[in-house]
Parts: sequence; structure tokens; C-alpha cells
Amino acid sequence: MGRRDLPPLRSLPRVFVPGATPEAPIPLPAEEVDKLRKVLRLRPGDPIAVLPDDGTLIRCEFLEREAHPVAVERVDTEATRRVTLVQALPKGDRMDDIVRSCTELGVARFVLFHAERSVVRWEGKKLDDRLRRLRVIAREACEQCFRTRQPVIETARDLRVALERFPEAIVFSESEAATTGVEAPGEEVALVVGPEGGWAPRELALIGDRGRTLGPRVLRVDTAAIAVCAWALLDCLP
Repeated sequence: MGRRDLPPLRSLPRVFVPGATPEAPIPLPAEEVDKLRKVLRLRPGDPIAVLPDDGTLIRCEFLEREAHPVAVERVDTEATRRVTLVQALPKGDRMDDIVRSCTELGVARFVLFHAERSVVRWEGKKLDDRLRRLRVIAREACEQCFRTRQPVIETARDLRVALERFPEAIVFSESEAATTGVEAPGEEVALVVGPEGGWAPRELALIGDRGRTLGPRVLRVDTAAIAVCAWALLDCLP
């Protein structure tokens, strides 16, 4: 680090290869090779960064289908607060936008669940396909925004199960009974955002006095998710 012949880290094309080590040439996934060659127009010998998904970065030379390690760097780009977004499934492609934007902000985990008023239902093969797509979106967002760890994306059956997993979660609600204003979170926090149409009566009963709101306006679900994650993360970035 600091050598004049090494390009700045932020300028390097970045590729996640979980478990990669600097001791030997690193095989690159086929889809990443296509991106580097056909989209970024890299040539053999061009510098790239391989991210092992452990907080480090391996400077490499791109050689066809492999990356040849040059040096190992530890970069400080992850948020110091671990934020979990517990998100009721929205309709359309809104979940794509939520995962992309909130990954860029620094969310460490997404937990997706079916709320009573969720319009979409992800089950069986559709669930597997959608989770696979969201993980690709998260990986590409991490590469773009220079994160060194990918967020976990998983599911919970419903709000009850989610609240059992995260009993201290901050639950955002449009209910008139929700408390305005939220205390600053600690080192870890789970944020729960509901679906279009709001919480159903049985879900409001589960939420009880945990309901919080950031203000008087009723936000779209994707706007709400990004807003609460920004509130929780922007004061704890390196």
C-alpha cells in the first residue's frame, strides 16, 4: 500500500470469490469473467480486486479465467453497526430495489417474510429463484459500492416468527398509536418494515407498544426501508 505503481483500490474492478486465498491463482466464476472481459473490456495483466468475503481484498492481475494474487489489503469499508432489515415482501420488483439500495448503505442481513397483506407469495421453486436473484443483486451492489462482506439474505415464515427471532426489533408502523421518534440504535439493531396496505389487526396486536414512526407521512414500502436503514447506518460508516 502506498507504492506508486499500484493503482488506487477504489479504481479497481472488484469481484467476490468467497474463500479465495492469495497463495495460488484464483479461479474466477464464469459470469465474472464475462463481465470483466465483455463489459469492462479488461485485458490480460490488468489489475483487479478479488474479495474473499472476509473483510480483506486481494490485489490481482487478471489473466483470462484466473486472477493472480499480487498483494493482500485490509480495507475499512463496513459499517460499525450491524443492521438487519426485516422486510415484509412487497409486490413487483420493489424487493430488488430495497436489497440493492440497502446493501449499498451497509445492511448486514435481510430477513424476508410474508405479511398478512403481502400481495406476492414466494414458495417452492419461486422462492429459491427469487432468493438466488436477490443474492446476485446484493453481490453486485457490494462490488459496486466497495463493500468487503456480502449481506445474508434469508426468510422467516411471518411476523410472529420474525419478532421471536428479534425480540428487541424496532418495528415501524403507520398506526396512529405508533410512537413518534426513535432512540439511537446500539451496535446491533433489527428494523422491521411492513407491506403495502400496512399491518393487519392481528399483526398490530403482535407489535403492541413497539410500533414506531419517523414522522407523519405515509411512505411507500421501498422508500420506508431505505429511509430507516439510512437513519440507522449513516452515522456509523468508517
